[in-house]
Amino acid sequence: MIAAKLQAPFSCKDCMSGRLGSAGRKPQDRIHVAKWLGGLALLVILADMVLNDMGADPSTSNRSLLMETVTVAVFMLVPVLVLRFGSKCNGGGNKAPTTFPRAGIIRRLFAKLWAHWPLFAGVAALPVGTDASRQQDMEDSDADDPTKQASGKREAARATRRVALTARRGQQFAEQAEHDSGPKPGTSAYNSVIHACMKSGDIGQAEALLAQMRSDGIVPDTVTYNILMDACVKADNAEAAERWLSRMVQDGVPADEVSYATVIHARAKMGAMAQAERWLQRMLDAGVEPNIVSYNSLIYACSRQGDVDSAERWVMEAERRGLNARVTTYTAVVDACAKSGDMARAEKWMEKMREAEIEPNVVSYSAMIDACAKAGEPARAEVWHSRMLESGVQPNAHSFSAVINAHAKAGNVEAAFRHLTSMQEAAVPADVFAYSGVLDACAKAGNTSRALQVFQQMRAHGIQPNVVAYASLARPFAHRGDWAEVERLATEMAAEGLAMNEYFLYALLLAYASARPRQTTKAEAAFCEARSRGIEVNRHIVGALARAVGRARCNQLTQLQDVHKDGHERHTAPTAGRSGTGGRNGARGSAGPGLSRANRPCWASSCAKPDVRETAAERF
Repeated sequence: MIAAKLQAPFSCKDCMSGRLGSAGRKPQDRIHVAKWLGGLALLVILADMVLNDMGADPSTSNRSLLMETVTVAVFMLVPVLVLRFGSKCNGGGNKAPTTFPRAGIIRRLFAKLWAHWPLFAGVAALPVGTDASRQQDMEDSDADDPTKQASGKREAARATRRVALTARRGQQFAEQAEHDSGPKPGTSAYNSVIHACMKSGDIGQAEALLAQMRSDGIVPDTVTYNILMDACVKADNAEAAERWLSRMVQDGVPADEVSYATVIHARAKMGAMAQAERWLQRMLDAGVEPNIVSYNSLIYACSRQGDVDSAERWVMEAERRGLNARVTTYTAVVDACAKSGDMARAEKWMEKMREAEIEPNVVSYSAMIDACAKAGEPARAEVWHSRMLESGVQPNAHSFSAVINAHAKAGNVEAAFRHLTSMQEAAVPADVFAYSGVLDACAKAGNTSRALQVFQQMRAHGIQPNVVAYASLARPFAHRGDWAEVERLATEMAAEGLAMNEYFLYALLLAYASARPRQTTKAEAAFCEARSRGIEVNRHIVGALARAVGRARCNQLTQLQDVHKDGHERHTAPTAGRSGTGGRNGARGSAGPGLSRANRPCWASSCAKPDVRETAAERF
């Protein structure tokens, strides 16, 4: 506002006439404003002096005071002088209205000060009152005092910001650093940029930065190599992580517990327990004491394999070394028990967790409920779900899905649907797995109407069904022999871009086998079509196929599958087929054995090869 007032020309006539517009003010008003501004400037200076005396660093107090003084002088005292000079022009009586000649000069001076203010601020920021020897003493003391390092290395900090900006823009920092004549960035700056490159997947650029780092005379530290190894692990490249650790040791950079824990996790993540254990032994041989993270990686790998004995052994080994197990440690063991279906053992570790005064989290309770579901104990699953709520642990989608799955295995539709409703009431978004669990309960109970209701509800909530949900919905219709409805679901599933898997193939073959009369030809066509798409055959599919076409024909079809899989000569189907929907089997020009193109299901015809003369068995 003051600057705007200064830009407007004012005349003596305006001052004498007492006009209060933008041209000027009365003399007494100008003097009054000048006194207030001057007093305010003095108060700012005094307040700054008091603050510096109370808590400022002595090495920077002079600099801060000078900066504040210059600021006040430019932005407060200069307008005061302008106003003061303006008030003196009013002694001219009733002269002609002429613009005050000094006002333009002062305004131009103010504009120049404003334009060059960054230069004045930079000068004010320099240390004052010190000669070369004192400056050297300050730099030496800063090297020993961590609290003064930041203020003593402004140029290095600016270089670090340039490095970070270069990484964000995706430029070739290695070339820029090579031709940069300014201060070289430090190890932390290089680590930040290497981390950014590895996070974006640019491993080549990260290696170039490491080479540039060495050429600048900067030795990579442990953090540098840990960043590289961590990025390799996230990319599922355990071999690269091991190479970086070996190079780290060769370069004489000390590897810490994080370094070894990273490669242990990389191998354990892949299920290579022997290699993970070898790295743990190398860690101990190097004199590096492992932390609980290293053991958790091994325990988690055992959990994924359902190896409860090995998981318990590693927990006892960690405790023997005096390491405190975490909630993730116990949860991994509970999960291992759940995968093996050992509910009693899982409950023992849950109680042991409480004895160690470690509160189970939602993942722990979900694993425990899974163990109850695997053991076919929905009542115990309800008990642990109630304990979780009583402990104040907020359930999530996985915990609800676990208890729904426990009731689904028992075919309890009402209990499964009740927990789905509770899930929605608790404001926990239901996912496709929760709905698939309820659909599985409907399939076990053969409740087709409730299954359709749940499926429609899932779509109404904007949840896209997957192939497992379609398979669960198709199963109750399959048990009733309603092959037309199962084929309709197959067509709908294909229209949504979902490929058939072994679960839906089993439901389709079961529908053909349960139909009256049995749909033999359709079952053969569906089986051969699925095999041409690479769907793996399991014992459930073979059993459903045997029920549909008979054991002898089933053996023929599976033998044809094995011959084709081994790369031998293809076998054609016999011309004489079994009765089903009627018609001759294997006739040339037909779309399948005993199945005309008009009667062929649309889900199968969408995957047929262009040569319509080729039979399904020949394609197979």
